[in-house]
Amino acid sequence: MAYIASAHKASSVKYAVKSYFLDPETPSLVIAKSNRIEIYTLSTQGLKYTHEFTINGKVSAILSYKPHISSDTDHLFIVTEECMYFTLSWDRVKNKLCNEISIKDVFDPSLRTTDCGHLSIIDPNYRTIVLYLYQGLITIIKIKTGRYQKNDNTTKNKFMNEVFNLRLMELNVITITFLFDCPRPTIAVLYQDSKYAKHLSSYEIILQSREKRMKEGPLKSRDLDMGSSLLIPLLDSCIIIVGEQTLTHIHPNSGIKSKFIIPIPTIFSSYVTVNNNKHILADDYGRIFMLILSNSYKDSNFMKISQIGVTSIASVLVYLPNSYLFIGSHYGDSQLVNIPDCLVLQSFPNISPISDFCFVTREGRNDFIVTCSGAYKDGSLRILHYNVEMNKTLEISNINGIRGIWGLYSQNEFEYTVLVLSFVNETRILKVFQNILNEPEIEEWENFTIPDTNLPTLVAGNVNNDLFCFISNKSICLIDWKNNSILKKWIPSKDDLITCASLNVDLASVSLTKGKIILFNLKNMTILEIGEYNFNYEVSCIDISDNALISVGLWTVPSIHILSIPSMNLLLSHNLLGTVIPRSICIVSLENINKPVILVGMGDGTLLSYSLDDMDKGILINQRITTIGTLPITLSKFITPAGINVFAISDHPTIIYGTKGKLSFSSINLKEITCMNSFISKTFSSTIVVVSENIIKIGSIDSLLQLQIQTIPLGELPRRICYHDKQKVFGVLTIKLSLEASSGCETQTSYLKILDVTILDSFQLEPNECVQCITTITLNDQDMFVVGTGFSLPEEEESSKGRIILFGVTNKKVWIFSEIQVNDAVYCIGIIDNKIIAGINALVYIYAYDNFLKSFNVVTTYRSTTLCLSLAVHGTYVIIGDLMKSVSLLTFINTENEPKLKEIAKDCSSLWMTCVAILDNNLCIGAEAEGNLSLFWKDFNTALEEQNKLQIVSEIKWGELVNQIKPGAVLYFEDSIITPKATFVTVDGSIGIIFIIKHEYLEFLVNLQSNMGKIINGIGYLNHSNWRAFCNRRRKSNEPKCFIDGDFVENFINLDNDIKQKIVDGVNGGIPLLLTVKEVDEIIENFIKLH
Repeated sequence: MAYIASAHKASSVKYAVKSYFLDPETPSLVIAKSNRIEIYTLSTQGLKYTHEFTINGKVSAILSYKPHISSDTDHLFIVTEECMYFTLSWDRVKNKLCNEISIKDVFDPSLRTTDCGHLSIIDPNYRTIVLYLYQGLITIIKIKTGRYQKNDNTTKNKFMNEVFNLRLMELNVITITFLFDCPRPTIAVLYQDSKYAKHLSSYEIILQSREKRMKEGPLKSRDLDMGSSLLIPLLDSCIIIVGEQTLTHIHPNSGIKSKFIIPIPTIFSSYVTVNNNKHILADDYGRIFMLILSNSYKDSNFMKISQIGVTSIASVLVYLPNSYLFIGSHYGDSQLVNIPDCLVLQSFPNISPISDFCFVTREGRNDFIVTCSGAYKDGSLRILHYNVEMNKTLEISNINGIRGIWGLYSQNEFEYTVLVLSFVNETRILKVFQNILNEPEIEEWENFTIPDTNLPTLVAGNVNNDLFCFISNKSICLIDWKNNSILKKWIPSKDDLITCASLNVDLASVSLTKGKIILFNLKNMTILEIGEYNFNYEVSCIDISDNALISVGLWTVPSIHILSIPSMNLLLSHNLLGTVIPRSICIVSLENINKPVILVGMGDGTLLSYSLDDMDKGILINQRITTIGTLPITLSKFITPAGINVFAISDHPTIIYGTKGKLSFSSINLKEITCMNSFISKTFSSTIVVVSENIIKIGSIDSLLQLQIQTIPLGELPRRICYHDKQKVFGVLTIKLSLEASSGCETQTSYLKILDVTILDSFQLEPNECVQCITTITLNDQDMFVVGTGFSLPEEEESSKGRIILFGVTNKKVWIFSEIQVNDAVYCIGIIDNKIIAGINALVYIYAYDNFLKSFNVVTTYRSTTLCLSLAVHGTYVIIGDLMKSVSLLTFINTENEPKLKEIAKDCSSLWMTCVAILDNNLCIGAEAEGNLSLFWKDFNTALEEQNKLQIVSEIKWGELVNQIKPGAVLYFEDSIITPKATFVTVDGSIGIIFIIKHEYLEFLVNLQSNMGKIINGIGYLNHSNWRAFCNRRRKSNEPKCFIDGDFVENFINLDNDIKQKIVDGVNGGIPLLLTVKEVDEIIENFIKLH
């Protein structure tokens, strides 16, 4: 049984519309992202996210319309790729989404789907909607006119009372549109004939007669621009046909057809109308054009088109009030720009389409995912990793030179909080409180009594009896903040200074010059010396822990030591290798780790960590060295809802916490941190205060893990990627698209690029050579990238040759070590037993390097059914993903006499595979071309006649084309109910994780998913089981097989308590879960942490 969930939801934007959906006076921007709808409102700061809802289907079209006179807001008409449609409205009183018409299913497996995708248009007068879903057939939906009767409870007839299909003579339709100012609904159809010539036809839709039909309309034109792709309707039933080289205007009454030559030929992809005389167009290269029409079509300068800017490559354009233009993109970040300057005002990250990805594992840190994202000029690498997100509640700017900061508070009422700021030559106090308006306010507490205001503070904190303790180089002071007076003060001898200090609520520990350590008791409003120890070397750092231990680091002899409290006996001395000095130290008990941990921040940016096995004897185990940065590390303990954590301050600030019995590390979204500390306040729901870039930032950390995205622009299509762990570099295969200005012809050039965060080296491949796949290998102690290519010659329909090229890497530069000439394209490649395994057309080859001949020899081959499109290796096992015939599991028998690839099992289904992976010796996973995922099981203990079969044990429809699957995941939690096994990426920009469920929880999760489906009404009444059921052109199931949809069941925690209780009780024919709502909530919350 498997569990599937999104680590990153789809971000591609192909469909968007302006709609007065939420408010009749304020337009909203409605965006479709795969199976999600997002709604934004326009504010002075740009687009503001307001609502989001998930649909049980992938959106293929979205329209906005006003259905009847009594409706003051627009409704949304949504079509899914499964050929279902429905309408939605917004209840302004209850502030919630409402289903309007019930779902209509126009799916017909006997019909051929369109080559242009789903087309959906609405009549300008809201009389009818036309859907073009199947070749040669249009669906007409008549919109009910007049006032809506509130006592009409027939949901299915609300606003739309008639649906029928009509035949369309044109089969290869490019686009359709409604014409303006027509007595009957009239559509214009741009189509292509069998000789690839483009033509225009039009049809009137006759709705009044008993026999619904279409008749020829007012517009017709033949032999248009070969690159015609868009239709722009104008008033008076006129139309502009947009081609690559010309704009053609057609007037229905006069029959005049005028052409305008486009100065720079290009491929236009989308347009939006500003008004009848002004239109904005976008092309495939990210350029934005303004088309301006004069008032008379007879004017010789009737049409003028000019480029006004460059943006992301647009999939859809939406014109918004105040000259804003939203650019929805599939290939790059979506953007909000102003017109006519095309200045980017707001950007919305998009990582689609993801063609490939790789994991990067660095010791002590979470794995990174690096994706090949975008295409053409918007191509980039995206680095996705889990970061700590600080939610800032207050900032204080322009305070320079802060060396230390502490948040002190009144322990009884948290009446106010004091911020202690330490500078090089002074200490300042700020008071944080609520004013009479219950608003947070900060002011300097100028008359606060501390003895050494002209000295820096080493440490400050709360101690017992609601007192403050300040330690400077010259004194230890207990301060009664209520009476603003010094209660007690300790001063070292005349020749001594305090060099380091640490304290807790009961104790203080300081080091003096020449290495003397003194321990003080701070109870009962006293400063009582209770013990000392002399190291005879200068102390570099000190920490007093809650485990009755003092940890010390020394300067002269780099070492760490542990003293017991209160005896001050030396429990442990540990010399550190090298000359680097320990700069910070602490002993801490972290969540999810059984033993106390000693952390040592070094002067070169490395962190040493140890487990304290026996506190009484001071035994250190599990030494670990982790690189945090390059600058000295300062450690600071603080508390979050997840427990005690440690902040490591360096040039790469990092939070250290415990997971699954080990240390984990996460970066934080702040730069140039100089100091931080805990912060407790009645005024703020905050946990920490940080000084970053000379700004004091007060805030909280609600979660230690947030997925962050970093972009490395390439300006080319990144096709494949792999990471060379030894060389610490990425090998990226890219394709650069160039456009010749004179001829408008496109040329493609392939490259291998070597980079870390910048491009280090680049190798250009031969003309007409297209990169296909990449992996790494080490031969003769040489670190190499292995690249597979294929040649696409202009005179050939299919590739007739290719190469396997081995690139050596030396000092982060590449050079050709060897190459293998092959007779077809190399579609996939891997390494098995330090040999190269490659899928070349229908054959799988294994090549071994001959050190004597300095060349590669074919070791063995295997023939796939049609074409070996993908492969994966796990030990000696190989799984082959065939273009049309599912998967085959092979084993490599490497004998000296006759090495061979032996087929041990296969699936005989007709699945068109896109990618495959092996999860263990028995379990494989594959994705097919229609968005389905299948788990294959090889049972070695079954009957002999069944041993050559792979069983499909789980299957689900994800709904997006999966481009790559690889074993592993970013996060691992060993004790969880579900264990991550694989990660996959899709063309729509989503990243998903496949988990295996512990056997004892299978029934619970199956029942939970089933119960939720029975209780929750889907948007548009779409059924969840039908949405996630395996479906392709040859087979359709009723529900997912042994697969739990994590995105669906994790929504449990967002439901109202009464709905949760119904799900747990199993009402509406469900099965009781035998758990409380709280227990189910806790299980689901743990699932969410895994992705």
